[in-house]
Amino acid sequence: MLLAAVLSTVVTDQPAPQQDYAAAYRTAQQEGKPLMVVVGADWCPACVNLKSQTIASMKQSGELQDVSIAVVDQDDQPELAAQLKRGRTIPQIIVFSQTPAGGWKRIQLTGFQSETTMQSVLSKAKQLSQGS
Repeated sequence: MLLAAVLSTVVTDQPAPQQDYAAAYRTAQQEGKPLMVVVGADWCPACVNLKSQTIASMKQSGELQDVSIAVVDQDDQPELAAQLKRGRTIPQIIVFSQTPAGGWKRIQLTGFQSETTMQSVLSKAKQLSQGS
């Protein structure tokens, strides 16, 4: 019974669908926004919590309006996930910032992350894209 209750909570706490990677990349490139990619899986509790708690809360508060976001399910898109990930542990949060010179800088976090940590990484990513 308890497992059924937990699983029903996990399913109902799912956030709204995210942009796919290609669309999020185009938006980041066109609008000069950092690109945040979350690589995970539906069966991973830390991945589900990251999306339904941390990211959903940050979206609701408006903290992610200047960030292009994509969620990549490693089971649905194994080739893309393999290209993005470093190591096997999930979730992985990869933030790409376009530099003034036109290149991209990468910041990566592995495992469940708090809003505070995510805010810090996104702040650093925005500074990198501004050349600070």
